[in-house]
Amino acid sequence: MKTEERRILINGEPCRLTRTEYELYQWMRRNQGSVVSRDALLKHVWGFPAEADTRSVDMCVRRLRAKIGQGRIRTIYGKGYILVA
Repeated sequence: MKTEERRILINGEPCRLTRTEYELYQWMRRNQGSVVSRDALLKHVWGFPAEADTRSVDMCVRRLRAKIGQGRIRTIYGKGYILVA
């Protein structure tokens, strides 16, 4: 079964994302400029309970950073992540 992909434009160039990467990116875009906690991402992107013990968010953020640029998603220690313009 093929993984569903989505495309976004980064600096005018198409960028292919997996469904989960796309959902993560879209949620962060809706909250751009605000810190989004891991718990909120687990709940809204993955549908997990907020206190789930998983590294899914961290791994997906790492893959997304590699695709859209390291400086676009910043980690705010102890708080979560923020998407910057």
